[in-house]
Amino acid sequence: MAQRCGSSVAPFGLAIKLSPMQTNRSISDRDQIELFRRLISFDTTSAYSNVPAADDLANFLTDHGCLVDRFESDDGQKVNLLAHKGPKCEGGLLLSGHLDVVPATEDGWESDPYTLTELDDRYVARGAADMKGFVALAACLLGDIDASTMSKPLVALFTHDEEIGTLGAQQFCKQWDNRYPLPRAGIIGEPTELRVVRMHKGHTKLRIDVRGTPAHSGYPHLGSNAIEKLGRVIVALTALRLEFKSQRCDTSKYYPETPFVILNQAVVEGGAAVNIVPGACSLTVGIRMLPGQKSVEAIEAVRRAIRSIHDLADDVSVTLIGDTPPLLTSVSTEINERLCAHVGQTETAAVSYASDAGPLATMGIECVLYGPGSIEVAHKPNEYVPKDQFQMAWESLSKFTNEWCGL
Repeated sequence: MAQRCGSSVAPFGLAIKLSPMQTNRSISDRDQIELFRRLISFDTTSAYSNVPAADDLANFLTDHGCLVDRFESDDGQKVNLLAHKGPKCEGGLLLSGHLDVVPATEDGWESDPYTLTELDDRYVARGAADMKGFVALAACLLGDIDASTMSKPLVALFTHDEEIGTLGAQQFCKQWDNRYPLPRAGIIGEPTELRVVRMHKGHTKLRIDVRGTPAHSGYPHLGSNAIEKLGRVIVALTALRLEFKSQRCDTSKYYPETPFVILNQAVVEGGAAVNIVPGACSLTVGIRMLPGQKSVEAIEAVRRAIRSIHDLADDVSVTLIGDTPPLLTSVSTEINERLCAHVGQTETAAVSYASDAGPLATMGIECVLYGPGSIEVAHKPNEYVPKDQFQMAWESLSKFTNEWCGL
């Protein structure tokens, strides 16, 4: 099968191994920024392939002594990269970041979103904070560490389509074939402003389809209005949202602003024309579970709310279209204790967004989030990462990874 840029296409579920060059070249600040700049230049929104960006990153990693495995989606348009350095043994540390970004179509950009722009104290671009800055740092950490000084491996996973539901990480969980031991401790590089985060909410997405009978609007008695039926569903789910809002669990105290399960009725689609009784419509719902909770409980609550609507349940179906589990890493895990001590953090930090840590934790990897930049500027025009945080992340993680994986 043809290969390009080191190797490019493999059947779904298989991986092509790239042989590392034997080199111990060190990484300079200039190398970090150059890789950061190249990664930004690739438009890796979900509508496009991430393969060109992954090819470039794979070449960088192999040039710096890493073994790289590629895990392709079944259409070959998306790829996860797994890079390894050091001995193939138990232990070690996993770094993980996603290659995809949200679209940069908003008004208000003051520079090209796909060109890394230095503006005073910050680097500005789409993905600067979320999260190509961390991806560049993680790749450079692997490139810089000296394999001859390592007693445990340093591994990096770079995923696709995190922004649309952690799809790449979930795919990796299914494809991983245990060809060598994966580390059981991981740092996922979300923009946490250099805080260690050990818990986050999950995100479950449901599509609710409502069936009616189409008819000419002049003869409504011949049809059944699906939109009117959906209106009753919306009322029932609004009552469920308020029920969720009144409930608390053990981790609620870490979310003072939203200490409850969030139910968001997000997208309504239906109807064909103003003179047609609508025969079908749908509602997309997002549910954010608290750490320690399971999505099956909320899904059943939605189904129960719909079943309670008189004479309607048979016309409504509920389909699970995405499910990223919450993250709840114990305060006493080694990765949390050591990284918190390393950065001088004494309090637990929690976030309301979901991440690749949710799926990866299901593989037995104890994960925390940590990275430069703020989630408050992600997904917005002129997204940026502060230069000092980028440099501090490099210095902090370089020392930490060498201590964790060194002799």
